[in-house]
Amino acid sequence: MFKIYNIEDFKSEKSIDNEFMFERFEDLNRPPDLQWPHKHSFYEILWLTSGSAVNRVDYHQTEIGPNTLFFISPGQLHQMSTTKNVKGYSITFTEEFLLLTSNNKDKLLSLSFLHNSSIQPFVKLTDDRVNEIKRLIEMLEYEIRLSEKSAMIISHLLFVLLNRIQRIIINTHDYIYDNVNSLRLRKFRELVDCHYLNEKKIEFYAQKLGLTPHRLNEVTKHITGKTAGDIIRERVLMETKRLLVHTDWNICKISEHLGFADLSYFSRQFRKKEKLTPLDYRNKMSEKFQNI
Repeated sequence: MFKIYNIEDFKSEKSIDNEFMFERFEDLNRPPDLQWPHKHSFYEILWLTSGSAVNRVDYHQTEIGPNTLFFISPGQLHQMSTTKNVKGYSITFTEEFLLLTSNNKDKLLSLSFLHNSSIQPFVKLTDDRVNEIKRLIEMLEYEIRLSEKSAMIISHLLFVLLNRIQRIIINTHDYIYDNVNSLRLRKFRELVDCHYLNEKKIEFYAQKLGLTPHRLNEVTKHITGKTAGDIIRERVLMETKRLLVHTDWNICKISEHLGFADLSYFSRQFRKKEKLTPLDYRNKMSEKFQNI
């Protein structure tokens, strides 16, 4: 339905086993038939050092400028609509590459900014933070250019960089950080991504996580201010929007695909959230994308 790109689709000598790639943004070797919007099977961190760009990640539009870090996670629908004199860096990596430093997946899940990029996909750096990030970027760039580059050294440097970014975000934003519950929230979101088409009840996810529905709601409200049901409905809504804009499926087919037996109920729920019928939303977004 949507093209999913892997790291190997972006040819580069500064890569390791199709698991990691480091490139200057202006030197990115994009596929000749690159499709927009698309998804990635990998994480990407963009650091703009100059210029500006308009990015859309799952219908959240963000204009980013110099000294901004921008994050894209696997599976997110991504579109970069405009760029102006952009220079900077693109760092892409898979989950497997990051776990070279540890087989404990919870360490990856604890980097919550990587998994909240649909909510807060960027951070603007102060001058002090720019220098801090620049030093780590330069070390990564030095190592990846070596003929005998070390995957283990690069993985460790990447892990340090990601943890520094996590610290910056925690200190920059009015950010609630609770490691245990952040891990629970991330695992909940992963379960929702896997099962939302067929499972829309909180009880299913609570049982998978070993929590009561009440406790799961407490966790999600503490971190996001939203109930678990809100998060499930938002995931369904996001997929609805993707299908309305980027496929020619009729509304009935979309409703059935998303697990709704009643088309009228599906339409009412969509209109309640978006103040538009599904068809009106499709027409509105079609006009918007034509004018990009």
